[in-house]
Amino acid sequence: MLFIHVSMDSKNSFRQDFRILQAIYFLTTPTRNQIARYTGRSPVSVTETLKRLLGKALVERSGKTQSRSGRPSATYRVGDKMGCSVGISVDATGFRLVALDARHEVLQDLDRTLVLSADPSSHLDDILEQISTELRGFLKSAGLRDRRTLAIGIAPPGMVDTEKGIWLHGLQVSGITHVALGDALEKMFGVTIVVEDAARCLAYLEASRRPQEKARDLVYLYLGTGVGAGIMIGQEPFHGSHGMSGEVGHLVVEEEGARCSCGNIGCLETVVSSSSILHRFQRRLSEGVISSLQKHRDHHGLTLELIRDAASAGDRLAQSTLFELGTLLGDAVSKIIKLYNPRTLVIGGPVGVLGEHLREPIWIKVRQKVIPEMLVDLAIEIAPSQPREEAVGAAYLAERRFWKDANEESVRDE
Repeated sequence: MLFIHVSMDSKNSFRQDFRILQAIYFLTTPTRNQIARYTGRSPVSVTETLKRLLGKALVERSGKTQSRSGRPSATYRVGDKMGCSVGISVDATGFRLVALDARHEVLQDLDRTLVLSADPSSHLDDILEQISTELRGFLKSAGLRDRRTLAIGIAPPGMVDTEKGIWLHGLQVSGITHVALGDALEKMFGVTIVVEDAARCLAYLEASRRPQEKARDLVYLYLGTGVGAGIMIGQEPFHGSHGMSGEVGHLVVEEEGARCSCGNIGCLETVVSSSSILHRFQRRLSEGVISSLQKHRDHHGLTLELIRDAASAGDRLAQSTLFELGTLLGDAVSKIIKLYNPRTLVIGGPVGVLGEHLREPIWIKVRQKVIPEMLVDLAIEIAPSQPREEAVGAAYLAERRFWKDANEESVRDE
């Protein structure tokens, strides 16, 4: 159980203070009157509590808003003294740690290479040992040692069951099968742990950066080592009954394509994951097709950035292959739009660097397959994301889980 140091004069005053803090965290415009309505307390009582919390730097004034009477009302936010949240993103080659303060500013970050043994059965131990060792040092570093850690979020590669904190499969990290990652980390660090899909981390991060009216009904389509979707309904990520929603990487889009790890033929993941794109190009280059990319056809020499640059310079193989991939991706995007009718669909992840060459074929296919009424006001944005952003999104979601699940019994005086 996590204990937050919030010194109170009595258990009753503590409960009042904690409810005020929750209200400030969740309200869009936490004025005194809004907080009073949220907590069911009188404005006078709220004012007294706010003064006490301001004095302890657990709450800060964030600005002013116009009230119904025309007089400006002060707005509040959770103060920096409350603590920090930590996010971790992991892939087959490395992991990143990020600590955020209450304002969601990065306090500290760290990148490390992941070293895995030749024995797949040891990979889980390798990962846990390296992450836990670095995380302990990270939390004790000069910038964080005096800050309380509220919660830790982790976005591992592959498939997760967010509801139970289970890392189901590791994609390119072998030796991972139904690992209770949340429980393992909670025993080590004694704080709330959130195990979350990278696409949902990025979806929540994208939504948090937008005005509220534009953050609703957002879908983030992640294209990287794996392919998945993060779906925002209202201001919450949609998890599904077992925390596994958004597995769109297994939508079939190419009937005579490659066999997927799931056993089907032509899944989206076999078409537009970063490795699948490189393999498609390598295969065509090995057939002797004339292209400026021939000098890079070696597996380690060819990159998504080189493909983008070749297409921009007029390379016909690059242009035609990317148009083909964009059309297949557009087929999957059309299905997503029909199912969820989003206001905004963001396509990101490492494959986002190819965006300028994928946008047109995606829209061509979408306009062919989706009724016009569903496309009104729809924005399709394509942008690459960085691994650190997955960690930042994980920290956001961990912080939100803490405030959502915590109650007065999880906090005590010290």
